[in-house]
Amino acid sequence: MKIAILGIDAAWTPHKPSGIALIRQTEAEKWECVAVEDSYQDFLNRSGIGFNSKATGNVPVAELLEAVKILSEAELKLVVADIPLAKGLIVGRRRADNEISRLFGRKGCSTHTPSQTRPGPISEEIRDGFEKHGYTLATASADRLPGRALIETYPHPALLLLMNKNYRVPYKISKAGKYFPTLSSVDRRAAIAQKLQDVHTALSQSISRIDIAISEEPQSLRGLKSIEDRIDALVCAWVGIHVLQGNAQAIGDGEAAIWLPSKLFQPTDWSALLAPEARASEEFMLGIEELPLEHRAFESR
Repeated sequence: MKIAILGIDAAWTPHKPSGIALIRQTEAEKWECVAVEDSYQDFLNRSGIGFNSKATGNVPVAELLEAVKILSEAELKLVVADIPLAKGLIVGRRRADNEISRLFGRKGCSTHTPSQTRPGPISEEIRDGFEKHGYTLATASADRLPGRALIETYPHPALLLLMNKNYRVPYKISKAGKYFPTLSSVDRRAAIAQKLQDVHTALSQSISRIDIAISEEPQSLRGLKSIEDRIDALVCAWVGIHVLQGNAQAIGDGEAAIWLPSKLFQPTDWSALLAPEARASEEFMLGIEELPLEHRAFESR
């Protein structure tokens, strides 16, 4: 039977939409997008189940799982969420948050600080809801991933690998003024749209049939936010591929962990940059900014 991954870009507060992406493995062991929406409501409506906010609460887990079954006709093995999750109550920064900030803060990818109220109950609802249906929260203490698992990830550092970048990818519409202070509002939106298109293109190398159209025409803030939420959900699913392949690492402890592709934690191989024949090459000049300070003193030849 085919297997599926569900990615959720979960909102930290009630009444705000959450991006959701469902991907499944094809017969050729590739991955394809089955559905990607900017809200639980649209995802459920797409499956024909419909959405009843009074009956489902903030996170309609049971209905989402039923929709996954209808849409994918596959076994859902992994749920990957961009929201702080923990075995117990979250009251502040966790070891996972501090470790990710230590590792990626200099690259603009520090974590936000969670609290008992934000995301608070929403985080617990996701954890408890999926656990009730057999999806155990996997942390750094697990010897191996459960047969069905719920994990936390963080798209910003994941995008460093996906996009082959050394600093945070500037694609958040709410930060457009900070990213592009000299541009007009229209040009800022165009710049964000291009960044989102770049991420879409990179994701398409691993996941086919991504049904997100990014227009070249000026777009509204709401339209760009919708695309951003769906892209984030797909990045979560993309991390899930690495997890199922055994190419991911859990950063944190037994209480909570943020999962990211293992390649992000592999040291840079400086051997080619330090080789005499490479010292005047384009590769060397591009890499010198990352070269550890202790290796930057060398005699010219």
